[in-house]
Amino acid sequence: MNSHTGKLLLSLGTFLALVTSLSAGPSEEKGRVVCYFSNWAIYRPGIGKYTVDDVPADLCTHLIYSFIGVSNVTWEILVLDPELDIEQSGFVKFNALKKKFPGLKTEVALGGWGEGGRKYSALVGVKKRRDAFIKSTVEFMEKYNFDGFDLDWEYPGAADRGGKFSDKDVFFYFVEELRRAFNRVGRGWEITMAVPLAKFRLQEGYHVPELCENVDAVHVMSYDLRGNWAGFADVHSPLYKRTHDQWAYEKLNVNDGLQLWEDMGCPANKLVVGIPFYGRTFTLSKSNNNYNPGTYINKEAGGGEPGKYTGAKGFLAYYEICTEIMKPDSAWTKKWDEGGKVPYAFKGTQWVGYEDPRSVQIKMDWIKSKGYAGAMTWAIDMDDFRGLCGRKNDLSLIIYESMNDYVVPKPHHSTTPRPEWSRPKSTTADPAENYVTTTTRETEETTRPTRPTHPVQPTRPSTKPSSTKPLTKPTTPVTLVDEVDDSDNEIKCAEQDFMPAKDCDSYYRCVYGRPLKFQCRDGLVYNTDKYICDWPQNVDRPDCE
Repeated sequence: MNSHTGKLLLSLGTFLALVTSLSAGPSEEKGRVVCYFSNWAIYRPGIGKYTVDDVPADLCTHLIYSFIGVSNVTWEILVLDPELDIEQSGFVKFNALKKKFPGLKTEVALGGWGEGGRKYSALVGVKKRRDAFIKSTVEFMEKYNFDGFDLDWEYPGAADRGGKFSDKDVFFYFVEELRRAFNRVGRGWEITMAVPLAKFRLQEGYHVPELCENVDAVHVMSYDLRGNWAGFADVHSPLYKRTHDQWAYEKLNVNDGLQLWEDMGCPANKLVVGIPFYGRTFTLSKSNNNYNPGTYINKEAGGGEPGKYTGAKGFLAYYEICTEIMKPDSAWTKKWDEGGKVPYAFKGTQWVGYEDPRSVQIKMDWIKSKGYAGAMTWAIDMDDFRGLCGRKNDLSLIIYESMNDYVVPKPHHSTTPRPEWSRPKSTTADPAENYVTTTTRETEETTRPTRPTHPVQPTRPSTKPSSTKPLTKPTTPVTLVDEVDDSDNEIKCAEQDFMPAKDCDSYYRCVYGRPLKFQCRDGLVYNTDKYICDWPQNVDRPDCE
């Protein structure tokens, strides 16, 4: 081969390599495998004990330490278990995994179910408190070398969790301000969010498009969709709607829930799908011989019997379930829910719905077919981490193997552009922040329409009622009252959604069989015909005039 030919081939090879490199694209991102680690698993007895040393960090792209909280005195970060997290170097050992597993990103999660929502509502509602918390967050991140911060407030705007009507806006302000602070530090820290998929929760507390623009990933908690609170036995993470799913549960499944997030303005390549490594358990009535999903339960039992290692009613880790079912003399019967693509099992009065290797693989195939960002697990410490039922960390391995060669595609689902008047107003950045917008994932482009002209709002009527009832509707919003009415004498939820309370200025909305109380603003009463808060003279309620 002469030198001219050699140079030609070399140039051709260089060109092909360049084309290949460009075709792969610098913005391509591999699928995420997000593993939540619950630090209290160290206190479980016997073989249930789980420490940082047990974490298969090579199977995760993101590893999240759960949880830290917020102080309602200083409004700074509060370490919930200082003995474990600080004195015994829990944070330090956790982040030391990055030395052993290069490429691993670590995060710390704020909140969780046990922290409630009242403190978080109080935190985000006051700018000075937000500033104090964000400052302490930056210091905490730098001190312990975390790569990301996971927001797990359950849930903004939820009256049954101590939330307020105003949470929806101020939570967005908080995330926006946190994003600016992280950008200013310039260390590439991620912000992620653990979120519900029930429609009423999203409507109450989440400005979906704007939040998705400000975070790196959205961890959808696509589990706990059923439980003892529902009054019937069912698998808590069905992939699709089943024939027995009705009313509020008709679209409360993984497929429809993720689609809802897309429809409300979050691109698919920001959505990480949650897969539970635990089952929800129930106790059936002794006379009940129907073991199909949707069967009646003994609700007063509070769930199924506690697990030997997790020790909580209504809850079993995957390794507690699989070991019982696989016993040679097991009395458990395992079945498959074909509609939901999930397993369930029963023995006597005990019933459990959960995930197994088959259902997890189906979910992973579905995630890739939908173009989502990846999968997240709650929680890594409830997998079969000792290999008692087969492969060690079997469920985690299935997720890792499915994501190993997966590249997140550009989103193609189009959403309805959001009018400018319905968007929350952003907080003003301090010039000293030197705020620079950064995006780590390509998101859908939407064209926002020009701001529409608002109609003139009706003036408040005089104190003397007119003989003719005005047709105007007040625009003053309602207030969510911090209470769930469990009394025996006022309200019972059946098939109705909205119902009046005894007080003229209050009403109830039934959510999953529980009445949430709402209160109209001063001067308004509840209109039972229009299901709104209205002026008294517009309402046909003699006792409320």
